[in-house]
Amino acid sequence: MKASIENPLCRVPVSMILDDSCPVVNLSHFWIRLRHNRSTADMPVEIPVSFLRKFAEWCLAEGVKGKFSFVPMPGGLGRIDLGLPGFSKAHLDEWIGAAKELIWPNWDFTPEMITHCKVVDLSDWMMTDEWEQREWAERPVPFDKLAPYIAAALGILCNVGIPAEGVTSPGAFQHVDLANYGASTLWASKEINGNPRPFLFCEVYHRDQDPLPFPKLYALDKAKGECCAGIIAGTGDWFAGWEGNNREAIHSPDLCITEDLQGGRVPQLIAAGCPAIMVSHWPGFYFQGEEVGFNIFKTVVGRLKQLPNIIWMKTSEIAHYWMAKAMVEIAETPTGCAITSPMPCPRFTIRLSGAKPGQWTANGVPLREVAKPLALESGTWAKDGSDILLALDLKPGQTSIARPA
Repeated sequence: MKASIENPLCRVPVSMILDDSCPVVNLSHFWIRLRHNRSTADMPVEIPVSFLRKFAEWCLAEGVKGKFSFVPMPGGLGRIDLGLPGFSKAHLDEWIGAAKELIWPNWDFTPEMITHCKVVDLSDWMMTDEWEQREWAERPVPFDKLAPYIAAALGILCNVGIPAEGVTSPGAFQHVDLANYGASTLWASKEINGNPRPFLFCEVYHRDQDPLPFPKLYALDKAKGECCAGIIAGTGDWFAGWEGNNREAIHSPDLCITEDLQGGRVPQLIAAGCPAIMVSHWPGFYFQGEEVGFNIFKTVVGRLKQLPNIIWMKTSEIAHYWMAKAMVEIAETPTGCAITSPMPCPRFTIRLSGAKPGQWTANGVPLREVAKPLALESGTWAKDGSDILLALDLKPGQTSIARPA
């Protein structure tokens, strides 16, 4: 019998990426003022904690998962571990506390590098004349400078009790050398959080002619079980834009998925078995209190709920699954197969072609039969035509899958 790896629980991962989110501050207000030297009096200075709670509680109720940026020094105002000038410590602590309590269960937190504006000189924490998404996007930054910069961003979040699962590029930050970016992220993640399997988000493939946005793997080391995964969004910001006040940036939910569930980019990705990762921006979700982007997202989620073959996952969970697919070794045995993995992987799902039904086990522990592939959960198996599908929480080391005679 031949063994192959399926998507988790035979479903297609779906996720949401929210960029430009940061404690208290409305990043667009400060970015536009700093970059273009123009008034932003028509834009709110902050996005209130009441909206954060409303959004987070809805996501918890709906099972929505994804990635949520946590800019460590938003707009260059100040480090969030030391306080934000113009905002009380109590106010900042309330926002961070609410995010950790309500957002974190379903979302990964990442720095969107340090300021999402100008590059910071780590020797004195003053902003330079270079921009993270301009000069540091247009030329490669050497490892010995980039890795400590990423580590500094992770370190600020660690200081407020957030060991971030990955990092996010402000704009096209280091898109010019993704291999070095991945290696730098891996080093920084190990150095600050002891995490040998982080992810980075930098790329968006949203056009029909783009490649399918499967995760990319950087600095993969099977022997050590180390890797950095490049998570790729498969949609544009088809919600309400990054500015949070631009009505021309408001889009129809049909771009993601149409009411009949047939059209839009997300069904294309699902049909291809590719993670369907959407992307938007926190200021556009709030949209000066009108919640335009959030309301569009609610419509999209309502349509996605009607699809039977999806599974909401954090971006780190998607990253880990694709790392595991690349790292595991599967050897056929007379009674099944042996899986060797240097890393854990929940809901790991394999197909045994031509296998027979029976009492399948994982390391001698019986797996429960379920009626169909879409009923799979960890610790179960199902028939699929002439094949057998099995799902388990994979542990490091060797796992023996067998059907005793």
